[in-house]
Amino acid sequence: MTVYENMLLLEERVKKASAYIQKLRAENDELRRNIRLITGHNEELQAYVDAYKEDEERIAQSIATSLETLNEVGLDNLDLNVEDFEIAEQFSAIGGDATEEIDVSGLDDLDL
Repeated sequence: MTVYENMLLLEERVKKASAYIQKLRAENDELRRNIRLITGHNEELQAYVDAYKEDEERIAQSIATSLETLNEVGLDNLDLNVEDFEIAEQFSAIGGDATEEIDVSGLDDLDL
């Protein structure tokens, strides 16, 4: 091979290397854009997780407070039987707008 042919081969290799470097730079730029996008999504998801945890803590505190309030009211001492629950279920099933009279005379006997 002559010096001229070697020079042409070298020039061809340099062109290929240059094209390959440009391709790698474009891929690198795309990967950087993807990282920024993913990082943004991760931050958004973390905000949702944090808000969920805060809501969960508030709900747990609300339940605890409600249970304490119920304990203070003393509903544990009520003497309710299965029939009372069936009547309540029927009342709820019809949307709470029963047309028949409900006997509330027994409510006076409850010690609230």
